[in-house]
Amino acid sequence: MKNLPSGLDDNTLEIYRCKSGKVKALMNGNSVSYIELPGILREPFQAELIGDRAAINCLRNEMKITDSDEMEEKFVSCRYGALDSSPDFDGKITRTDAPVCDCIKYCKGFNVVCKVPAGKNGTLGRSEYMVATLVAMGKQDKEIAAELSIELPTVRTHLNRIREKLCVNNRIEIADWVQSHGIV
Repeated sequence: MKNLPSGLDDNTLEIYRCKSGKVKALMNGNSVSYIELPGILREPFQAELIGDRAAINCLRNEMKITDSDEMEEKFVSCRYGALDSSPDFDGKITRTDAPVCDCIKYCKGFNVVCKVPAGKNGTLGRSEYMVATLVAMGKQDKEIAAELSIELPTVRTHLNRIREKLCVNNRIEIADWVQSHGIV
């Protein structure tokens, strides 16, 4: 049985991105636009953005976002936008979500604005992350190669690096890591 989303029946706050791209917040069963949240609830996210110069520079220079509300909303969307059962804010600390969007392949903010969970021996690069996600979806090597427009030996190289970085032995353990981090 899948856990209910955070914020549905508790005091935690869950940020999520709708299919339309709008960023919403779920708290006590109520869904509101993120930008309409009271300032006290936005402060922890604002503080995190202010402290992350790389994210600010990426948002401003690479993504061409200059409006502060728009910058904050994009940051929160990328770093916290997955709807899951782990609260993004529990009143004390924030917890980032793994990137789960359709633009990972080309996003200039990959692992700068969003954050990839680290494995025991390092963080997955963009291609490795995409391969790991497809493995967790049950795709075979040939399907992964076709979907990512890469050669079969390249898929296998990525799989070897994924296993090394995550300290796992096989596809099942890769899929378990991906699913346990809320990626798929």
